[in-house]
Amino acid sequence: MRAGRAWLAAIVAVAAAAGAVWHFFPEEAGRAAGQAGKALAPGPSITPVREVVSAPARFQGREVTVQGTVSATSELVMSDGRASRFYTLKAEGGEIVVTVRESLPARGQLLRVTGVVSEAPRGKGLAPRLAEKRRERVER
Repeated sequence: MRAGRAWLAAIVAVAAAAGAVWHFFPEEAGRAAGQAGKALAPGPSITPVREVVSAPARFQGREVTVQGTVSATSELVMSDGRASRFYTLKAEGGEIVVTVRESLPARGQLLRVTGVVSEAPRGKGLAPRLAEKRRERVER
């Protein structure tokens, strides 16, 4: 009976301490709770590149997240000075061309990229396009 009371007293003491922290330090407690939630939040689901390549019409205009290795980068400068930048992201089962507005990644980087899919012109044998919205480097 005494052991049960000791456990109950310990539980009440821990709950009281947690409540005191929450009451007297609300910013710190909220920040800690928010960080814990972020650590547990799932990332975006990854669509295999082979799925996008095999059925680009199915993904046309949709936002997807893909993952692969940068195999090539290109920058074309037009006569009016505008630049078009893109890179090829290669993964098992295919490759997709990613268009960017910002800087190009280095070749060989493993990336997770979120963007909007568009089909390449039919009959040209070109890979589908992904207009980059977000890019994240993935550690190997």
